[in-house]
Amino acid sequence: MYNKISLNENYIFIDNICLNSIFEEIQVSNYFFEWLGLVPSVFVENSAEKRYIYDLVKRKISCNFPVLVCDCDVDFSCVIVVVKTVWTENSVIWTKFGTVKKDVNYLENYNKSGILRVEDWTESDWDKYGSIAYDLIYDENFFNEWCYNNWYEENYRRTWGYYHKYFNDDKNIDWIGKVSFRFDVENYLKTFDKMYKLY
Repeated sequence: MYNKISLNENYIFIDNICLNSIFEEIQVSNYFFEWLGLVPSVFVENSAEKRYIYDLVKRKISCNFPVLVCDCDVDFSCVIVVVKTVWTENSVIWTKFGTVKKDVNYLENYNKSGILRVEDWTESDWDKYGSIAYDLIYDENFFNEWCYNNWYEENYRRTWGYYHKYFNDDKNIDWIGKVSFRFDVENYLKTFDKMYKLY
């Protein structure tokens, strides 16, 4: 039997119960942040982060999926709640949820996780940027100018190169509780597509 996921204004609902309230009921006593002050991650205001969220769903990637973020910053810089998500042929399964721990070296790690990570380059990247790879890596002024002129691409690369890797290392997650939700793939895709288009 499938759970139903839906959207109503600024919240996600599971079987007509607000997801924030479900998490609040399950949480252990040492978590005191305001659950109802968290919003679905598809509402993030950073366009690269929004595209990343949508790509995770569209590409059916099993991962620690960022599902809720702080409503003050509305991006990945503050509170982030992830759910361990497994995609099968017909189902999307959530097994547990937790918050992302803060990275003490966040800025340094984030700044080095975009175009500078040549180990992540595709063949297409090498065709496009191979001739300037040396300058990107070793000339700070050249790199900064490239980032200025290509910020959306750099931001998207950093989202995958830093956030995705960080979120999916379980040692970076404070797991709060277990859940047992199974969604029909079609319903799940339609719900997230609706959220993405609305916001």
